[in-house]
Amino acid sequence: MFLLFRCIKGEPTIEEYYDLYSEAETYNNQISEAILQSPSAQQFLNRGRVVIVKSESAQDHLLGVVVKTPSPSNKTYIVFVIKPEMPSLMQSASSGAMQNKSGSFDQGYFVMPKSRRGLLDEYSTSVSARKGKGIINITMPYCGSASGMGYEVREVDSKEFLCICSTKIKIDPVGLLEDVSSSVYSKTVQLLVDLKSDGNKYPPALDPVKELKLRDVKLVAKYQKWTRLLEKMSQNQCHGCIKLEEHLKLAKEIKKHEEEVYALQFQMSDEALKQMPDFQGRIDVLKKIECIDEDLVVQMKGRVACEMNSGEELICTECLFENQMDELEPEEAVAIMSAFVFQQRNTSEPSLTPKLAEAKQRLYKTALRLGELQAQFNLPINPAEYAQENLKFGLVEVVYEWAKGTPFAEICELTDVPEGLIVRTIVRLDETCREFKNAAAIMGNSAICKKMEIASNAIKRDIVFAASLYITGV
Repeated sequence: MFLLFRCIKGEPTIEEYYDLYSEAETYNNQISEAILQSPSAQQFLNRGRVVIVKSESAQDHLLGVVVKTPSPSNKTYIVFVIKPEMPSLMQSASSGAMQNKSGSFDQGYFVMPKSRRGLLDEYSTSVSARKGKGIINITMPYCGSASGMGYEVREVDSKEFLCICSTKIKIDPVGLLEDVSSSVYSKTVQLLVDLKSDGNKYPPALDPVKELKLRDVKLVAKYQKWTRLLEKMSQNQCHGCIKLEEHLKLAKEIKKHEEEVYALQFQMSDEALKQMPDFQGRIDVLKKIECIDEDLVVQMKGRVACEMNSGEELICTECLFENQMDELEPEEAVAIMSAFVFQQRNTSEPSLTPKLAEAKQRLYKTALRLGELQAQFNLPINPAEYAQENLKFGLVEVVYEWAKGTPFAEICELTDVPEGLIVRTIVRLDETCREFKNAAAIMGNSAICKKMEIASNAIKRDIVFAASLYITGV
């Protein structure tokens, strides 16, 4: 990849060429769409006009020629296009079978020697001299191969034309559609291939201003930019590279990944944070609850909030500053704190003591108030959902009994929560105790520090904190 962008030292790189190419394609598509919708363009789309038709590959559109214009019974054009890939054996076989029925040669690789090109011209002229009946003896899309190239005769809607070229070639519609002559097909392929012999991928397009009478000022400006881009591309050393198409595909992939990296870097930047619609609202909330002051300086409450990682920072901080843990015993405090780390939504209803039920209700009201405050500052938060999402009280009874010393087998009978989830919640709760202890130290509340230490020791026992379940009791 590194060498790709620096393949020609001191010259414009393939990356720069790809940028020119992409911009030129954008202008070309806009100009082409406007031109093909104009009435003046329709008069040029007659028999023998060389055109470029849309293909599935954006970098490999198809060069072709108009064989038949629309009629009252058929509103589409019939176009002969050459394709870069050879048709499959099955297609060739079916094409050959159809040609045999019409009395012509089998399809195949038909390469006419230069010494006999003149004879082919005479043959084509003599065939075209016969006036056809207008009958189409092929089923479209009709595929085959000639002169070492694949070809296809297809019906094309006017919207499928990408470009109307300034070139016209002499074709034999009778030999292509009615007599189905292999020599006529070969001649048509060769005429289109010869248009590429000067090194250009496609013949020049009709001038939108001079020939197609484009009058829209904006489109004319785009056309002028487009022509300047094409001139820059032709001066770039990459323009004549035989691996240009391969390099363009690689450059496209690299550009895509670069844009993804830039997008991620922007999302991580302070600049992106400032552009968040709810950024100012969050600032206002932090000011209101005194985590920061008017100068955005972090206060003690803000420092405490930074210590909280296990649960929702604002709820945990308000719980401490409202002294909700002061009247609770260590076992009761750690039980209520389980609401911060428990994850499961739907569980059996716990049976709580009056003191625990009151503590639960008090903490829920705090969460609801914080949710309403954030909604007040236009943050996309539903207060009830905010409280329910961040506080799940399903294991309060279980943790309370565990902290009091109840065996694990017995506490499992108190709830329908799986044993593994109980163990994980209690283990995470030990980390929450340490966070509350550190926060209390910042506040200078030694009583809470001591309570959190006792609570941590109360839950840190037996099978839940065993090094391995397979060696417990050995």
